Amino acid sequence: MKTKAILAFVVAGALSFSSCTKKIDPKTVADVNQFGTDWTALGEKATNWSNELTATTTQAKEFVAKQTERMNSMTSPKDQAVKTQLAQSVQTATENATKLEGMQNEFNTFKATWDETTQQFGQWKDKVMKGEINAEEAAKGLADFQTKMTASQAQVEGWNAQYAEIKTASEQNMASAETVGTPAETTPKK
Repeated sequence: MKTKAILAFVVAGALSFSSCTKKIDPKTVADVNQFGTDWTALGEKATNWSNELTATTTQAKEFVAKQTERMNSMTSPKDQAVKTQLAQSVQTATENATKLEGMQNEFNTFKATWDETTQQFGQWKDKVMKGEINAEEAAKGLADFQTKMTASQAQVEGWNAQYAEIKTASEQNMASAETVGTPAETTPKK
């Protein structure tokens, strides 16, 4: 009899414990995991873009320094036309570098927000997976994160378009400056 009573308590305890554990909807789990995958992919895309932006910005600044030095080394009146062309090229390159730096600053702000949202998502996902958040709240939370991802994706795509335009203009400007005549002072005298 004692064994049956103990067994009854064990079974009752197990049933009450299992009823307290919230089950997670498989669709919710799949949706949350897919969002995590998509969020990570967008983060990698943004980081790769940022790395390319940094390299292009550095290249633009180096070009400005090189062409400014070249222009300042021209002292002969014969070189005035070349100097004028280089001055225009330097001005364009400086404007492009400034635009690129502005994009870098925007990205740094974006990245801080991105990292914060990534951390929030990780904490929220853990709660969802543990069943601490019900299906309705999970759907609402996921919709909020998807809204943030859509906005972030639009920002990254906008930057990509703007960057491509500036990079093309910068490359054309650099190529044009390289074809500008050589100053008379650098031509060896015989």
